Amino acid sequence: MKTSAGYPKIALSVALFACSSALPARDLGVVGPVYPIAEQDMLVTIAQRLKSLEESGELARIEEDAKTRYQAYVERPEGVHLPRAKKHRTYYIDPSLTVPYGLKDHEGRIIHPAGTTINPLDHITLSKRLLFFDGDDPVQVEWARSLIESTPIQTKPILVNGPILELTKEWQIRLYFDQRGQLLDRFGIQMVPATVSQDGVRLKVVEHSLSDPE
Repeated sequence: MKTSAGYPKIALSVALFACSSALPARDLGVVGPVYPIAEQDMLVTIAQRLKSLEESGELARIEEDAKTRYQAYVERPEGVHLPRAKKHRTYYIDPSLTVPYGLKDHEGRIIHPAGTTINPLDHITLSKRLLFFDGDDPVQVEWARSLIESTPIQTKPILVNGPILELTKEWQIRLYFDQRGQLLDRFGIQMVPATVSQDGVRLKVVEHSLSDPE
């Protein structure tokens, strides 16, 4: 029987496979050199960085700078600059809104189906008149203080700009701050001082001119 030239190679491969299948599995250990993981633990890196900043005095400087900026923000939050009202202006706002989805009570029952128009003033009362003024304008500050002293219970003073901490200490009352003018935008106020009060189921907004008679 004549054999091909590739026969010896095929026979050798088959023989090796048969031998390897018959051998039991053994732990041959680790082959090749072993290297440590190069990436350093993140917490170790942070700790080393903080230690370096502390030793150089940079950490103390960063902490002091943060305290200074925080104190400045507390004393004077980010406000908006509106012009002082030049003429007396009164307008009204309907706070009604249409709910886009059904509103449920605490028991899961639908109390307002989607598409229902709701006026919050039908259910709640604005107990105090909101007073918006600029704490950097001495004229507005004096006018606001006079109004607050004459109706302290009915007035909620809200700064739109200025040194709230200083005025709070001086007046010894609680003052509020409209940060970034969010309430001003909601009520459409363009000049100050201004007041917002409830008039039935509407909100009455008045921009007060301090020179013109009201």
